[in-house]
Amino acid sequence: MQAQDLIGVWKLVSYEIRLADGIVVRPMGRGVQGILMYEVGGHMAFQITDPDRPPFASGDWLKGTPEEIQTAFEGCLAYFGTFEVNPAKGTVIHHIEGSSFPNWSGTDREQFCEVAGNRLTLMTLPTTLSGEQAVGYLTWERVRASS
Repeated sequence: MQAQDLIGVWKLVSYEIRLADGIVVRPMGRGVQGILMYEVGGHMAFQITDPDRPPFASGDWLKGTPEEIQTAFEGCLAYFGTFEVNPAKGTVIHHIEGSSFPNWSGTDREQFCEVAGNRLTLMTLPTTLSGEQAVGYLTWERVRASS
């Protein structure tokens, strides 16, 4: 796989986390939505959201209740930066400049990457979530290739 194989716009098909004991978790439900963009100059942007997040009662994005803010935060993940591909390892590395999860800003996120036809699968390196080993699987469908 080469960087040019990723260039374009991708729509999220599914997002799940697989735990070491075989349990599959869908943290943003089955209807999760998302977009992933890679451009020729090496920039990228990623966003996934739970479309079932309830709106803030106030209608003001700066006036949510603590519960509304928590639900909104937990139901959305976004970041942007640059990327590079490591063909020998079959990975893509996202060099994150800014993220909705502050701990990721200024970090690199390496993920295994497979492209087959119009499908892209990203698999996170094993990580610990709530004390358990987990691997995230994100499947994308190409919406538009580079022009």
